[in-house]
Amino acid sequence: MSTPGSPNRRILVVDDNRTIHQDFRKILSPPVANDSLDAMEADLFGHAEAATQLPGFEVDSAFQGEEALLMARAARQQGKPYALAFIDIRMPPGIDGVETTSRIWKDDPDIQVVICSAYADYSWEEMMLRLGLSQRLLILRKPFDGIEVRQLAFALTEKWELLRTNRLHLEDLTRAVEERTHQLTLANARLVQSQRLEALGRLSAGLAHEINNPLSFILANLGYLRTQLEASSLTPNDMQELREVCAESYEGAERIRRIIQNIKLFSRLDEAPRTRVNVHEVLEHALGEVRSLLASDVQLVRDFKNVPPVFASENGLQQVFFGLLANAAQALKEASSAPSLRVATGLQEDGRVVIEVQDNGKGIAPEHLGRVFEPFFTTKRMGSSTGLGLSVCYGIVLGLGGDITVDSAPGKGATFRVLLPQAPADLATPSPAPV
Repeated sequence: MSTPGSPNRRILVVDDNRTIHQDFRKILSPPVANDSLDAMEADLFGHAEAATQLPGFEVDSAFQGEEALLMARAARQQGKPYALAFIDIRMPPGIDGVETTSRIWKDDPDIQVVICSAYADYSWEEMMLRLGLSQRLLILRKPFDGIEVRQLAFALTEKWELLRTNRLHLEDLTRAVEERTHQLTLANARLVQSQRLEALGRLSAGLAHEINNPLSFILANLGYLRTQLEASSLTPNDMQELREVCAESYEGAERIRRIIQNIKLFSRLDEAPRTRVNVHEVLEHALGEVRSLLASDVQLVRDFKNVPPVFASENGLQQVFFGLLANAAQALKEASSAPSLRVATGLQEDGRVVIEVQDNGKGIAPEHLGRVFEPFFTTKRMGSSTGLGLSVCYGIVLGLGGDITVDSAPGKGATFRVLLPQAPADLATPSPAPV
């Protein structure tokens, strides 16, 4: 296809009369100017300037409508479509010009058409009934004038070029609008999620306080009861039953305590001071804490690149990395192959530090992938998860001005990716707290 600055001058002439094709070539493809002869003519006859030649056209011939259809189709498939076709109205024994035009437009709706006729085979109204009202169609009566043909050729090929340029521009605008709409949709989803977390944080501040006091009392009583049972003179069967009841109650109370701890984090996400934090040091500390959750056959891979400090809360990042690593450890229990955990760091082109936690566990179903960061959403069995771990990670990362995403598919594992801003260069590194 022609490129900007290189107009499409391809023209298809469709006529069963070979003489007509010769006439079109004389009109649309005049002989190439000879510069040396023009200069000699100027010297001999005193012309100030040699004659200027108008640009010619690339003219192809088809002698029947079916042949024209094949040529137009092939030209478009090759990326070199015809801009204009001069089509005779009568071409026995094949299809006529109106039918030829109709079929060509089905394959190439952009081509401009001039119907050439020496007879009144069709009225304009009849043509419009068969072809529809179209700005791509003109009628030229035979015998035609060379200047008229050349004017039509220039005007209609220029029109084809302008229409193509406008269409490409419109396609670019459509793509830009679609991309912007996609970005706004993602931004809106993140805003909604942030608002939900903010609302939960406001609720949690009072809720955690109200639950924590009676829960502490329950845990203390259960602990005392367990101690007394060990010294009791009850029968072994009674003792075993009471131990089981006590253990179940204690486990339930502990789960409530973990929920409260996570809820408290929501109400304190914006309170932690931010400093220059070494990502690798925090990751190593989190790996040490989660090691007991990893099976002995898990292959741990560290892929650490040289990255600058991030601007964050060290305790907040510790919670994020531990939450992601603990989630991966849980997923690896159902790995279909040799379990592996990859922890990687790097630097994006936009300057943000990227931290990846990748496992080859069971993966996440498509219908659950968009909800993994929702508060209290979990696919684990009842009682094994609070449903707040990943939500806490999401809230902390967004509160630090970063981003967190997940890629996963069933049986393909999951990759959680955290993006964090670099610490300002003029921000001092905090001194270690005194021991």
